Amino acid sequence: MQYLLTNATIVLPDRVLEEGWLIVERGRIGAIGCGRYPQLPILPHFDLDGAYLLPGLIDLHCDAIEKLVQPRPGVEIDVGIALHAADRLLLGCGITCQFHALSLDDAEFGVRSDRFAHDFLHRLSAERHCGARHLVHARVEVSSDRGLTALQAMLGHPLLRLVSIMDHSPGQGQYTTEAAFRTYVAQTSGRSEAEIDQILARKRAAQAEIPRRIEQIIAWATRYGLPVASHDDDTPERVSRWAEYGVRIAEFPTTLPAAQAAHAAGMAVGMGAPNVLRGKSSGGNLSALTAIEAGVVDWLCADYYPASLLPVVFRLADRDTLSLPEAVALVSDHPARAVGLDHIIGKIQTGYIADLVVVRRMPDPVVQQVFVGGRPVYTWAEQHEGLPVARQVV
Repeated sequence: MQYLLTNATIVLPDRVLEEGWLIVERGRIGAIGCGRYPQLPILPHFDLDGAYLLPGLIDLHCDAIEKLVQPRPGVEIDVGIALHAADRLLLGCGITCQFHALSLDDAEFGVRSDRFAHDFLHRLSAERHCGARHLVHARVEVSSDRGLTALQAMLGHPLLRLVSIMDHSPGQGQYTTEAAFRTYVAQTSGRSEAEIDQILARKRAAQAEIPRRIEQIIAWATRYGLPVASHDDDTPERVSRWAEYGVRIAEFPTTLPAAQAAHAAGMAVGMGAPNVLRGKSSGGNLSALTAIEAGVVDWLCADYYPASLLPVVFRLADRDTLSLPEAVALVSDHPARAVGLDHIIGKIQTGYIADLVVVRRMPDPVVQQVFVGGRPVYTWAEQHEGLPVARQVV
């Protein structure tokens, strides 16, 4: 497939190209320019009418699939139905590469279990009709009984591309007290006080095993060439220990000193876009905007809300916190770099795979078209209240 996109506002890695054009050939970006475009009469030609052309967004961490499978405690929807719903949602948000964050836990929070991870990976392996790229981010809960075994069963699968190490024991990272842990479990899972008591007892008993489990996870990840991320670091000392292990990604540091330490250690620091959108952390931790302004954030993820990524890009640019190319890089090139994919996706550059998103501001950014590997996979509408969309020029 070969075609020409013209009259676009193209966001390149280092600048914004007005009245730009781009040629897609055989699924990759063949050429980029501005002004007069090549006269290729036999080439399909799409006029973007001034809309933004961005690289496809890359989301390294989002657990929204959990809510699509289990919208209420005790209610489960077929995994295949949830996957297709997720695919359309992601494309409508401009996300062309999704790392589904699957928690390998003891089912304390509903589908956060080895069973769901197995079922989802099996279903995803057989899927042939999704438009976006779907990969797996295994979140291993080191305070769980079954997390390590679940990860071992997934090792070697081609869709497993990222591992993060979590410890959600009370007093660690996200939950500073047992009371905070109890409140979260009760609200999200509907469990009784007696059931939460049992969970806490298991987590206390697991503490002595956690150092060994961490060493095993990192050994496996090294053997299989998987990048590893730390999770919810709260102190520079904790960050220093991860750096000694060779961990190169830090997601959701909960304090500014921890984020600064991770950045100084050369770790790729990731924060949640909903945190930026809301202006604060849902758990009362570090403000992502504060961390961005401090220059210690390398990438943003959707966390639990896929629709947050694209608005945050333009919000950061509108308030001059970052240039538009810098803001776009937080959700494209930088996450790709963190997981070793930046040589093929994540930017608009000749030779790269043509994962492209057409965006119009109305005033909020709206995704009009999405191309994955050069293939058109999503169109918002043919016409909506007289607003122009990309159209083929004969």
